[in-house]
Amino acid sequence: MEPQQKPTDDATYRSRIAKVQEVMKEFGIQALVLEPGPAMLYLTGVRWGRSERTFAVVIPSKGDPSYVLPGFEEMRARELIHVGSDIQIWQEDDSPFQKIADILKGEGAARVGIDGSVRFFVFDKVRSEAPKANYVSADTVLKKAGVDMTPVQRRP
Repeated sequence: MEPQQKPTDDATYRSRIAKVQEVMKEFGIQALVLEPGPAMLYLTGVRWGRSERTFAVVIPSKGDPSYVLPGFEEMRARELIHVGSDIQIWQEDDSPFQKIADILKGEGAARVGIDGSVRFFVFDKVRSEAPKANYVSADTVLKKAGVDMTPVQRRP
């Protein structure tokens, strides 16, 4: 039997986000865009599966993260979110990519880090909604901040 892991507390997630925000400033990045996966889980504690319905988190260089998710998943997502209260829901006739772009514009994000595991179609749609931003890989920032990039194991 494997030992049970002790749950990570909210203060740990806040500390991890603060560390990545410090490194973002070093690289001149105003926001990171993450999809479900190792970086999202490590930084926010949100374990979520990927589907055709986009769920993303935007981490600004200062302040709390913002989440973009399908409206029908809101209740479940709120139970899982440990840090941040800005939850942007989208309905079937809305564009999640426009919501992500609006967050980036609201942050004044001229340079945006994209987690290397973000699916191309998500990146491409965000880029088309916020074309003035300069998009770069977030992988160096995440690694330097000590983000555990070990693939997320599915629960049995």
